[in-house]
Amino acid sequence: MSDETLRQLAAKAGVAPHWTDQTGAERAVTPESLRAILSALGLPADSDSTLRNSLSMLESGVNAAATSRFTTARVGQPVSLPLSAPGGTTVEIVLEGGAHRVVTSEEGYDGALTLPAFAEPGYHIVRTSEGDFSIATAPERCITFADLNAGAPGWGLAAQTYSLRTAGDGGIGNFAGVAALGRSAARRGADALAISPVHSLYGAEPALFSPYSPSTRLFYNPLHADPAAVLPGELIQDVIAKLGLADEMAKLGSLPQVDWLAATAQRWTLLRALFDALHDPACAAEAPRADFERHLAEASPLLKAHAVFEVLHTAELRRDPGLRNWRDWRLAYRDPDSPEVAAFAAEHQDEVAYQIFLQWLTGRSYGEAQRVCRENGMNVGLIADLAIGMDGSGSHAWSRQHEVLGGLSIGAPPDYYAAEGQNWALTTFSPRGLAASGFAPFIETLRASLRYVGGIRIDHVMGMSRLWLIPEGAGALDGAYVSFPSETLFRLIALESWRHSAIVIGEDLGTLPNGFRDDLRAQGVAGLRVLRFEKTEHSYVPPEQWDAGAVALTTTHDLPPTAGWWAGTDIDPSDDGIDQDNLRAWDRGVLWGAFQNAGLVEGERPGPDDTDPVVDAAIRYIARTPCTLKMLPIEDALGIRTQPNVPGTTTEKPNWRHRLDGEAGQLLDDATVQARLRHLGLPREEA
Repeated sequence: MSDETLRQLAAKAGVAPHWTDQTGAERAVTPESLRAILSALGLPADSDSTLRNSLSMLESGVNAAATSRFTTARVGQPVSLPLSAPGGTTVEIVLEGGAHRVVTSEEGYDGALTLPAFAEPGYHIVRTSEGDFSIATAPERCITFADLNAGAPGWGLAAQTYSLRTAGDGGIGNFAGVAALGRSAARRGADALAISPVHSLYGAEPALFSPYSPSTRLFYNPLHADPAAVLPGELIQDVIAKLGLADEMAKLGSLPQVDWLAATAQRWTLLRALFDALHDPACAAEAPRADFERHLAEASPLLKAHAVFEVLHTAELRRDPGLRNWRDWRLAYRDPDSPEVAAFAAEHQDEVAYQIFLQWLTGRSYGEAQRVCRENGMNVGLIADLAIGMDGSGSHAWSRQHEVLGGLSIGAPPDYYAAEGQNWALTTFSPRGLAASGFAPFIETLRASLRYVGGIRIDHVMGMSRLWLIPEGAGALDGAYVSFPSETLFRLIALESWRHSAIVIGEDLGTLPNGFRDDLRAQGVAGLRVLRFEKTEHSYVPPEQWDAGAVALTTTHDLPPTAGWWAGTDIDPSDDGIDQDNLRAWDRGVLWGAFQNAGLVEGERPGPDDTDPVVDAAIRYIARTPCTLKMLPIEDALGIRTQPNVPGTTTEKPNWRHRLDGEAGQLLDDATVQARLRHLGLPREEA
């Protein structure tokens, strides 16, 4: 086979045959990797004949919009459809709101049916003699915080959901803690509360608790449900008493870290008992029961499939603990549409209903937390975190196999922080599959994330443009960049932002293509500006020079909090500790000098253990920026040193386990904490 022809096919398919490493050297993707990636994209290239066929298929110019009858547009721009029609043709249009219009087409390029520009965003239907076409018409950009706050600056907090303590949470933070912290933060003047991902994980595998490795992003993690937000308190307490759970819940709730194995088992016991109690004819919870029964009767095929997966996954693991990947299940169970799966679901109808109950309870809890935030004065309220992909062994990959890239995982090429690159063991949507399906999977994912919130943070937002994809079994160095239809994806993001009146934040840290941040700004997607990364050759970027459209932060969940960094808690003494200490001492001087240059501090820099003045100065530094929205991680608000996640580590670090000291609703009551928050804005009662 010709490697040159293989590279031509790759380039036409959006697979870059070359890439530039962190040293600036150009490197070629191996033919083996190109063939594996192309095969996953539905373009086999393992022989001369398949290579020629795949190349011929691409060069034939098959129009995905014509196949899916779906296209996107922007308000104010003419719309061309893959149909032939002369200018002056009358066309009927049904707007998303139901209004009907008749328009006259314009002269289009190469005779294509070209419609006048739409004046309003929405999912509009065009009636043609060849069938209906859906046109997702996006606004010029996303809703921004400036839009919601009349151009005035504001601020918010960021917290890990599981870390928030409330009475009776049983050791895992839930939406009761989110609501309590949101209420408290709103009183102090906050407009937003960003939380860690609450995507559904695996009910049968409590050891898999990373919030960024979901089974599906279409549904939620029931461990974060707040039963008290939905069910009568008397019912909950009665169930706890009958099961004798109170002491164990209190013990788990008092631990400094989440004991995921013990706390999850105890949580499932409680939730299952609540499900059974709700069905008891003697139960007085008539309104919640009626609400759930409506939810159960109206459950979508997507929700039912997820519920069946959870029950089936549990059964297969019970049969053989090694069967965590659905590809290893019994053959008949690997197909979600098989008669055997339908028979299993019918036989386990009660367990399937219980899984739907968990999603109902979690969704209602989520919505209640957002209601609390908004009713206490927040303009945005909750900001959800959308993970970049999903586990290929999970619910989404099983139930929607045609939508995902089998045999590939998302990662990152080598950089100065990871010399061998990174493999995140996540899969994602097929760019060709998205186009063929009218981008329905992407739209569903956006809507699931936006359903109960006022904003989303898109993890690794560069993935809307390109992703580093690695063939199964290969190392991160053997990956390649694969392009995604960024203009279409960003149009859909803008449209869903407009429909939900929600802001969009993009995690744009790390190595980015030239101009990518400018593109984000034009789309109304707020990038992140993190103090630790806003460095010049000898100092830090002065606060007045920060990008006004970006979100300013002191740190992130993947970095040590400011106090921890200053104290050097992230330095491993066994790894050139002396050199690292000397380097950190130098870096402390550079940061303190930047604070001095900004007129925020005076005098000698504090010692490594004197962290409070540094935390205060860091908060005042981002407060000085023109960034319309400042987000403060709760760790810096409290001045603590614990890092939620250490990238590149798994069991050797207690990632995604740390819990905050004190009740969630009282974390901001300390006078020192309140003084810090005043740097960002006045409490609402004083504003």
